[in-house]
Amino acid sequence: MKKITDELIMNLIPERQAESHKGNFGRVLVIAGSPMMTGACILCSRAALRSGAGLVYAMVPKEIMPQIQVAVPEVIIKSRDDTVKDYSYYDAIVMGPGLTTDDAAAQLVDDVLERAECPLVLDADALNIVALKGWQDRVKDRCLRGLATVITPHMGEAERLLKDDQDFDFQGAEREEVLNELYDLIGATVVLKGNRTLVRPMFGGSLDPVYVNTTGNPGMATAGSGDVLSGMMGGLLGQNIKNAAMASVFLHGLAGDIASETKGQYGLIAGDIVESIPEAIMNILEEKNGLQDL
Repeated sequence: MKKITDELIMNLIPERQAESHKGNFGRVLVIAGSPMMTGACILCSRAALRSGAGLVYAMVPKEIMPQIQVAVPEVIIKSRDDTVKDYSYYDAIVMGPGLTTDDAAAQLVDDVLERAECPLVLDADALNIVALKGWQDRVKDRCLRGLATVITPHMGEAERLLKDDQDFDFQGAEREEVLNELYDLIGATVVLKGNRTLVRPMFGGSLDPVYVNTTGNPGMATAGSGDVLSGMMGGLLGQNIKNAAMASVFLHGLAGDIASETKGQYGLIAGDIVESIPEAIMNILEEKNGLQDL
């Protein structure tokens, strides 16, 4: 098992060129939120923006569009009620936070799996829908077509995804074994969240190593923290950053560590993590520049 360290991540985060515009830094679509879960969409969208995405679009139910727009004025709002959805415009899609698992949400997951050709992050309720519908093979088919896909389960979601795997003893398995079983089943990059989050990257076959994160703290065990991570992942994928899953996991933990310095672990909330993302990225770039100056 390899460690995700600052030395690894600083080689993944590029400096920005002076002659740049918002179109250079990715168009990210966030499909998230519901009337009772607007915060999930807000946190996910803000995290994508704070991670450097040039344009972030939030596709939400019509009744919560005003709430999202007020909370995140930088986001472009789209209605989920639109009958024709064009995914070709986007450089990455994040789907699942606060989505619910009702029929309309399941239809939307079905549509994205069928037609979206850009990198995709499946989180939270999108994973629950995949488990409920038995669509693991559909996700795997997408991966076999070479379409970058990341799944971000915690252990509860992992158990639901593996519930029909009769040959696997989930209750007796170590976290690394769960990670590898999910990888074999689905073929996507697997981010198994928790203390010392584990990552197994897509592409490269059975020799791919498992990576363990080295940042983060217990204060990050708070509602919305996972929504922030998926938004960061979408933001970095939209910028075409290599190994975006590993980079976002490390930077997410680092942002949590920075936030805990002033908020403490007991008082840390997901919004604090979002607001510390820029400092986390700056720290990595400054460390990188310091080494280049030696």
